[in-house]
Amino acid sequence: MSGPGAHRELREQLGLFALGLLPAEEEPRLRAHLDGCPECRAELAELAPLAQDLRLVDPERLPGPPAPPRALGEQVLAAVREESVLRSRRERRQARRGRLRAVLAPVAAAVVAAAVATGATWQLTRPDGAPAPAVAVERLPLTVADAGLGAGVRAAGPAVVVPHTWGVEVTFAATGFADGRTYRALVRTADGAARPAGEFLGVGARELTCDMQAAVLRADATAFEVVDEAGATVLVLPLPRA
Repeated sequence: MSGPGAHRELREQLGLFALGLLPAEEEPRLRAHLDGCPECRAELAELAPLAQDLRLVDPERLPGPPAPPRALGEQVLAAVREESVLRSRRERRQARRGRLRAVLAPVAAAVVAAAVATGATWQLTRPDGAPAPAVAVERLPLTVADAGLGAGVRAAGPAVVVPHTWGVEVTFAATGFADGRTYRALVRTADGAARPAGEFLGVGARELTCDMQAAVLRADATAFEVVDEAGATVLVLPLPRA
């Protein structure tokens, strides 16, 4: 073994060698190195006079590791308290947002359903402030298909279908979607194609309100479906063509 790495390793053994603590099997290699390395020989010569003094040192009387500064503990505790406060604030904000979504989603669905029940239309506003054309919405019944991960799915009422210039929007509420499992919504067209309308995660027995959208014009849509991870249909909403 040669090179800078070997030299550094052997140099680190000089102290043990000077104190007579180097393992016997390592001595021949170090001595061979000393024969050809004047630098290490010079360093060993400097260490040799100190060896006797070092042998007189009692390890039990050596001071222990230095104590940390007194202020360090308080600084650490202050940092922990600050992080705890920030985390608590983040959690409260997230909880408030969650409660707000939980409250607003059913309210929005109820508003849409009430508007449909009374024959109302949506009057939107364009970016330039001018009123957009009124949009008529439909309230249609959902059909539950007892298959796959949707065996326990139950519709909470009819779905609301809103036609847009860019596609179609379907809002519905249901229970029984398997907790944590992914469901896909799609809209079928007259030519047999299935267009994606979004995905959502099931929440078990809790009621789930979904607002799904597809880039399909209402006039071209024939059905809205929800399928499970295996592709089995669990909800069907026929969309009669005008």
